[in-house]
Amino acid sequence: MAKEVKPSKHLEDFLNFLDQCEREYQYAFENMSTEDKRLQDLLHELEFAADKAERNRVATSLQRSRRERRKSKDMVKLYERIVKFKEDQNNRRTINLLRQLLGQQRKEEEYLRSNRTYKKRMDG
Repeated sequence: MAKEVKPSKHLEDFLNFLDQCEREYQYAFENMSTEDKRLQDLLHELEFAADKAERNRVATSLQRSRRERRKSKDMVKLYERIVKFKEDQNNRRTINLLRQLLGQQRKEEEYLRSNRTYKKRMDG
């Protein structure tokens, strides 16, 4: 028999997904920025290259850099809408409410899992 997945697990997974998307977006955005800076360095190297062999070496580095930037830019585009959704003021409030709901749901699940006993309200 399959193990029952609690509602809190689904909430937690969704909130973790949003956080992971934001981390991936930031990482890719930083990589893209790094490659933009590298581009300027490589263009200057190309400009001042002493001979054909050095120009070829720099051109190969430039090609690698552009490919790396493209991968990072694609990753930024992949996560951008999700991150913008998360950053929106109205949605941020909803996400905070979901985090509160997660805590409340965990407490309820813990209570339901505990050994409960009935306490009589009246003697006799």
